[in-house]
Amino acid sequence: MFVRCVALAAFVGLFIADRTSGQSAPPRRGRTQSLAEPPKRSRPPVWSVDVLDAFFPDARTALVGPRPDYGRVADAGTLPGAGKNPGGSPAARPQPHGDVATATWSQFVDAETIETEIKRLAQAVTLGVTAPGPFKGGGYQACRRQFSVLAVLFAVSGEYDGSVRWQNAAPALRDAFARAAKNLKVGSDQTYSEAVARKQDLEALVRGERPQLGAAERKAAWGQVSDRPPLMQRMNAANQERLSKWLANEREFTNNREEVRHEAQIIAMLADVIGREGFENWDDETYAGYAKQLRTAAGEVSAAVGTNNYTQARQALDRASKACADCHEGYRG
Repeated sequence: MFVRCVALAAFVGLFIADRTSGQSAPPRRGRTQSLAEPPKRSRPPVWSVDVLDAFFPDARTALVGPRPDYGRVADAGTLPGAGKNPGGSPAARPQPHGDVATATWSQFVDAETIETEIKRLAQAVTLGVTAPGPFKGGGYQACRRQFSVLAVLFAVSGEYDGSVRWQNAAPALRDAFARAAKNLKVGSDQTYSEAVARKQDLEALVRGERPQLGAAERKAAWGQVSDRPPLMQRMNAANQERLSKWLANEREFTNNREEVRHEAQIIAMLADVIGREGFENWDDETYAGYAKQLRTAAGEVSAAVGTNNYTQARQALDRASKACADCHEGYRG
């Protein structure tokens, strides 16, 4: 350490001497300095071996990892992967009941959850959209729910504040699935054909291809992405059919921790979506409060998975269920 300090001091002294010697001194009275005379400079020092050995010939060869991109994200809390605990399990960070305009998507849902949900819905669509008869007989209703959630997932992916799969194609996919979901209020030959086209888009996407759907704005107009009822149905399935079962006791929680995390993050994401501008009642203070309570409680369930805290997860789920029940008493659809 001492040798490095000595070397650094010598380097600074050399720099100052060089800068000073490069300035022309005022000529003495009665003497004119020749313009052609080269400036006098100090001789470079001759470093000993022990000083030279204290420094790397090229410091870049000793650096580890990628160079930081300081212009991209200033707040480490919004970096992709932030919020994951040391064990690797993402733990969604509960947020205060603030304005959704200041929130980032990674606070509610991580990229892995988005990708997994898209893949699962792609499989469900492939199994459900098989023939016109079953589709018209009621299959279109399940397809509408699936397409509505897919439209939201692609909308979130397009705006995501980190790296998420299929992000470049997401805005166009968002618009395509949003349009198909709105048309699927009835089962007909036309809506079946559109459902088949969207199924093919999903299959191509999972294979690693990019569907040819044109361009679209990255920022979503949330009132046009999805109707509220299909999203409420997805949240209800997550709460009543899955989380309630997996949090019935500590053993179930331990055996299904990753699924608990997944479903909790889906609820937190959708609770945030239904409180955004354009959705019915979004500007109603009471309704917005219920949506934020649900979002926060679901985030706490996800965080409890990261710390393997069953009691915290169970209590947070109870708060989420209460927010849903209180909301349903005054709002429907």
